[in-house]
Parts: sequence; C-alpha cells; structure tokens
Amino acid sequence: MGLLWSRFGEGGPASGGTAQRFLRGGMGNPRPGPWLFLQLRNGMYCFISPGTVMKKIFLAVSLLPALQAVGWAEPGPCECRRCIAAYGDSRSGNEAHKKIAALIKAAHPQAVIHVGDMVPTGADPKDWETFKAITKELRAGASFYAVMGNHEEGGENIFTGLFRYPGSGRWYREDVRGIRFIMLDYLSPLEKGGKQFKWLEKELQAPVGSNKFKIVVMHKPLFSTGQHSKAEWKPAADLEKLFREQGVAMVLAGDDHDYERLEKDGLVQVVTGGGGAELRPQSFKSPYSRIFASVNHYCLISVCGDTLRTEVFDIKNKLIDSFELKAEASGSHRAGN
Repeated sequence: MGLLWSRFGEGGPASGGTAQRFLRGGMGNPRPGPWLFLQLRNGMYCFISPGTVMKKIFLAVSLLPALQAVGWAEPGPCECRRCIAAYGDSRSGNEAHKKIAALIKAAHPQAVIHVGDMVPTGADPKDWETFKAITKELRAGASFYAVMGNHEEGGENIFTGLFRYPGSGRWYREDVRGIRFIMLDYLSPLEKGGKQFKWLEKELQAPVGSNKFKIVVMHKPLFSTGQHSKAEWKPAADLEKLFREQGVAMVLAGDDHDYERLEKDGLVQVVTGGGGAELRPQSFKSPYSRIFASVNHYCLISVCGDTLRTEVFDIKNKLIDSFELKAEASGSHRAGN
C-alpha cells in the first residue's frame, strides 16, 4: 500500500484540480486507480493506493480526528465535474445567503440552479434588488436558472423581466452538460390536463438527444419529512407517477428549509432548501428518507460517463452527503451511495 501527501492546491475532495492532477501522474503517465482520497483539516491531501480494504479502513480511522472529507479519486473521463450547483430558499437570510453564494462561486460551476423562494416578498422590488446584489457575481460567472416559489407570488413580472427564460419565461427546458433540466412553475396550475402539465408530458416524452439524464426542478417537493410535508398538494400524485414513468433521474425541490434526500420506488428527490431562510426541524420519520439535515447548504452535480454524482456541502463547506445515479439503457436510473 502506497501513501502520498501533497499540497496540490485548493479545492474539495476529488475536484477537477487536486485529485485529477495527481491521477494524471508525472511525465503524462497516469497512475492506476482507484485511490482513496483524504483531505485533512490542515489543508494537506492524502492518496492511498490500491491495497487491502482493511488497511484502508485502518488508516482512515486513525486519521479521523484530522479528516475534513473522504472520497474516491477515480481515473478516467469526467465531462462535467462539479459543473452545476443547486440551492434554494434564500429568502431573507441574507448573511447565510452571502456565504452560500461565495462557496458556490469558489467551486466555479458553469450553471447555478435556484429552486425558488429567492426573496421574502415577491411584490417588493427592494427584496429583488437585495437578491440581485447577493447573486451578482454568481450570475456573472455562470448561467443562472431559477424557478418561482410561493414567496415570489406578486413578483411574477419582476421574475420574467430579470431572467428572460425561454418559452413562457416561467416554465421552460434547459440542456446543460448531459442533463435535460425541466423547470416547473409552482405559481401556475400543475394539475393533470392543465396547460403546464401537458407541456411537461410533451417535454418528458421528447427525444433527449445526447443528454443522459432528466432532472425536474420545482419548488414544492412531491414528498418530504419537513415542515410542509403534511400539507396536501393535489398535483403531487400525478407528477410522481409521470416522473417515474418517463425515467426522471432526480427531482430538485425546496420549500422545506433543510436538506433531505429521499427515494421512493426508484424516484430520487433532493430537497435543497437551505439557502438562507430560517432552518426548520424534521417533522416525522419516513422509510423513504435517506438523510435529513437542518443546515444551510448547497449541492454540486457532476456527470462522469453514465454516472450522475451529487455532493452536498454545508455552510462550513463540509461534505454532508454524496450519492450517485447510473444511467440505464431503459431510461430508468439506479441509485447508490
């Protein structure tokens, strides 16, 4: 078993910098992998070469007090490494929002997604000016895609004037680095048979071209264990059925002020409502809930071959969750930790 310590530079575990520079090796000779990647609190990086599982576990445990993050540094192509960020429910939590925005900016994503409740009061132009100021550098350095939540009500014209998205400007489609994003509008009817639902059916059934995954972005979760979970939302059952039938890889939502990953009958949903609004506790336990954390946070999404990888970081930039989805020829997806 080999061990390497190095200060390759800044960046999180298995980032497009440190891990990939190490894996490329010296003189253009790639190092065979996979390697266990450890990032310590003092900024040092450790790569453990292939060896017995027990040796790796022993070393990882012995270093546990100093560990900041653990991950696998896999050799091979990754066409979209942490190139998409997602967060939501910033509302009036301006200080936390500023910190989350700065962390996202430092990750250098090509696209940023906001799942709604950007402002506390949609009809108040001052709230939008605050939001614009906090996200100015994010929007300048990356494509910025957002959907409206309930707190944008009354500010629909401000939203469409600010972002000028295609189609209606309120629900739309975007293809980003191998992912087809379907962006839904909570403030417009979503019941089956309605205008937006019919549009959604058509988009989900359309050829995806070179895209490998379909992700739906919407403010209201289909299911969760957060504060709003017990409030009945009529479109949820029909949407859930449609998403499952049409091979949606993941649903990104907000509304509940927490982080939660759920999986129900193969459909994965991420609640990323920790962008600044007041945090709230879990309301109840559910067998569908894989992880729940009442923390400010953001998500980073990668596409590596047929793998969709999501990593979630808290406001101290500590990794709190990571999972992968595999693209299948049938259009369905398999989840894995």
